[in-house]
Amino acid sequence: MVATETSKAGKGTVLLIGGTGYVGDVMRNRMRDAGYAVRLLTRSASNNSRYEREGFQTVAGDITDTDSIVRALSGVDTVVNLVAVIKEKGDATFEKMNYQGSVNVADAARQTGVTRMVQMSALGAGNMPEYPYHFNKWRAENYIKDLGLEYTIFRPSIIFGPGEKAQFVSQLADVVKMAPVIPVIGDGKSKFQPVHLNDVSDAFIKALDDRATIGQTYELGGPEKMTYEDILDEIARTLGKKKPKIHMPPALMQLAVSIMDPLPVIEAPVTKQQLNMLKLDNTTDHNAAPDLVGHELTPLRGNIDYIKS
Repeated sequence: MVATETSKAGKGTVLLIGGTGYVGDVMRNRMRDAGYAVRLLTRSASNNSRYEREGFQTVAGDITDTDSIVRALSGVDTVVNLVAVIKEKGDATFEKMNYQGSVNVADAARQTGVTRMVQMSALGAGNMPEYPYHFNKWRAENYIKDLGLEYTIFRPSIIFGPGEKAQFVSQLADVVKMAPVIPVIGDGKSKFQPVHLNDVSDAFIKALDDRATIGQTYELGGPEKMTYEDILDEIARTLGKKKPKIHMPPALMQLAVSIMDPLPVIEAPVTKQQLNMLKLDNTTDHNAAPDLVGHELTPLRGNIDYIKS
C-alpha cells in the first residue's frame, strides 16, 4: 500500500527502483532533500515503516514483476531505475535482472503513460556478448531508447562510498584485511575512474531538474584514473596493512574460483565474469560528471576511511 502522507511532491513524484540498495541508500535521501516526493519499490515490508517515517512513500513490488511496477507508477512523474546485479547468483542473472528487469520498468512506464525514465547503466556497456554484464546493460539502453521514452542514461565507472551493502572497494578491502598477502590479478594495470556515491546521486538529480538532459547518455567518472593495483595500494594504506603483494595469473584465479563456486561454505571474492572484465579499462575521456554535479568531484584517494569498520 502506498503511503502518501509523509511526502510532499514539491517537484513531482519519483518512483525510485533500487532505492534501498547501495546507491539508493544515498540517492533517495538526496532526492527527497532536493524537493522530490520519493516512492520506493520494496520487495520486503520489513523496513517500510522506517522509510515512511523518514519521508518516503513505499509500495510493494519487484523489478521482475511488471504488474507490480505498473501499480507503483500510479501518480508518478518520473521513474528512476538503479537495479542491477554485478554478480550472478541463482536465477538472478545479468539477462534477467540487468536486461529484462529494465525492459519491465520501461514497459510499465509506457503502459501507465509515465514518459520520463532515468536509467543506471555502466561504463563500457556495449555490443560485447563475451562480456554479459556490459552486453545486457547495452541491450537495456537500446530497448529504452527504441521505446520512445524521454530517457536519460548514466554510465558510471565503479562507484565508491560508505554503505552497508557490498561493493567493489569494500570487497577488495575484505581481501586485503584477511589474506596473508595482497593478491594482484594479472599485471594490475586495468584502469578505473572511481566515482563517489554523492556525485552519482547529484548527476541523477540534475537529470530530474533539467529537461535538457533528455535523450542523452552520460559517462560518469571521478577526478582521477587509477589502476587496479593503485586501488589496492590505497586500500592497504587506509587500513594500515603492510603486506607483500603477489601478482597472480588470471588463469590461476579462474581455477581457484571454479573450485570455490560449488562449495556451500566458501564464497569466492570475485566471479569468473568479474575476472574477465578486468581485461577492460573502465575509464572515460568524456566525463560528464563535473558539469552535471556542479561542484568538485570526490577522489577515491583519502576518502575511503569507511572500509576500516
